[in-house]
Amino acid sequence: DEIFSLYAIAFFLMYTLLAVAFRSYWLPLLVMTAVPFGFMGAIYGHLIFGVSMALFSYFGIGAAAGVVINDNLVLVDYVGRLREKGQAAIESVVEAGVTRFRPILLTSVTTFVGLMPIMAERSTDAQFLKPAVLALAFGVLFALFVTLFLVPALYCIGEDISALIKNLREKIRLLISNNRQSVTES
Repeated sequence: DEIFSLYAIAFFLMYTLLAVAFRSYWLPLLVMTAVPFGFMGAIYGHLIFGVSMALFSYFGIGAAAGVVINDNLVLVDYVGRLREKGQAAIESVVEAGVTRFRPILLTSVTTFVGLMPIMAERSTDAQFLKPAVLALAFGVLFALFVTLFLVPALYCIGEDISALIKNLREKIRLLISNNRQSVTES
């Protein structure tokens, strides 16, 4: 119970730092969307290996959350840089996905592969660390696909919603100004 409250504080602080860095409220949420999927990957890793969740599992989940947020941060930051140069949202997402594909893939795959020897180890000492290792390895691997597919899709959806809201505001502003003009003419 205490670990969940500490995680809540940690995620709030991460959100706050990302919100300040991005000067946005929704981009930190976008960056952090893969964290629940990392948690799901950790659970699947425990199920595959038949290991029950332990305190060290949550430490591994925290480590996986850090790697996953870093991967998403690399992608979303690059999209933002391209947008600042004047590129459209979809082109920026596609170019960022292509350019950052290799670093994101290598970060996740090398983390998973690097932890495979500990996952395969049968010694008593390794069993102590196995919950953390499984959570980290499978959390990162599972969230990799979220980073590569879901986050870019959500970014485009967010841009579409922002454009829709901007168009609605403009139409409402024009409607109000037309009504004011017709009232003053009468």
